[in-house]
Amino acid sequence: MTRPVSSVLEFLYRYCRPLLVYFLVFAVPSFAKATTLEEVFAGFRTCEFPNFFYAPWDSQQKVHPYLAERGLTPYKEKDGLYYFKVKDSFFGLPVSEIIIPGTWDFHSIVFDVPLAEAQKTFKRVFGNVFPPSEQADAGEAPALVERFDDPNRSALYCNKVEAGW
Repeated sequence: MTRPVSSVLEFLYRYCRPLLVYFLVFAVPSFAKATTLEEVFAGFRTCEFPNFFYAPWDSQQKVHPYLAERGLTPYKEKDGLYYFKVKDSFFGLPVSEIIIPGTWDFHSIVFDVPLAEAQKTFKRVFGNVFPPSEQADAGEAPALVERFDDPNRSALYCNKVEAGW
């Protein structure tokens, strides 16, 4: 014998309501507001990235929310930099990789578009194409460049120079 729909709904309301409330209060907010690359790289014009680094050797240091929310782990470490494959966007540009520091202050976003296309977007959004410059060399400004290994990709990077280097 099948139960009428009203009996099923009554059962769900009575016994599953606490689970529904828990889900709505605790689970939904964590999915609803994920950290974006625009938030993580908000300080890119002055090369400021507070707490955006990767330190797997430090058990006291929490993984940055952007990485934790996506379950990202680096696919490569080289010279104190950690490389992460991502599928994301930055002001509409497709992003395939981010490079963040472990031991020195270098941050980069790799775009799956040629430099000319990235420059058009940056010019439209920021009024600047962030060319390589003395300020970029000093770590005071970002630089938007063609990827050395693939002319169909581009990268935005900031390389903070440590005092005495």
